[in-house]
Amino acid sequence: MVDLEAWYDEEQDDAVILRTPAELDAVLDAVAEREGRILVDLYVVGNPGRANFNVGLHGRAGRGALYYAGGGQKWFSTETPGPDWSADEPVLYYLMNSDTEYPADSEIPLDVVRRAAHEFMTTGGERPTASAWRAAPDWW
Repeated sequence: MVDLEAWYDEEQDDAVILRTPAELDAVLDAVAEREGRILVDLYVVGNPGRANFNVGLHGRAGRGALYYAGGGQKWFSTETPGPDWSADEPVLYYLMNSDTEYPADSEIPLDVVRRAAHEFMTTGGERPTASAWRAAPDWW
């Protein structure tokens, strides 16, 4: 298990350091309670270049999205879009008031998003296996 740096609030001057699964849960809970689609940007403390892991939370919808960049590759979580989704229309997640486009089929159940965040912490920054993944599209 590793400590993580978390960035998610435009008022932050410094990263919030997460040392325990309970601290990670507290951040995920707080962000999931916010209105809309919000990102938590996670890095391994002392080795921020190892991987960039974005955890997107849309608490009221019970959905979220994941983005992982590491080892020269970029990945999005993926799920087969439902009948009311448009695979052509990206969805917007917000990191500290900056919008970031995600493919529509990257939204997955919130419990899978949470498991992936914990797996990132426990594996030392590896790409989680809790979600299905696909390579980032060309426009990313």
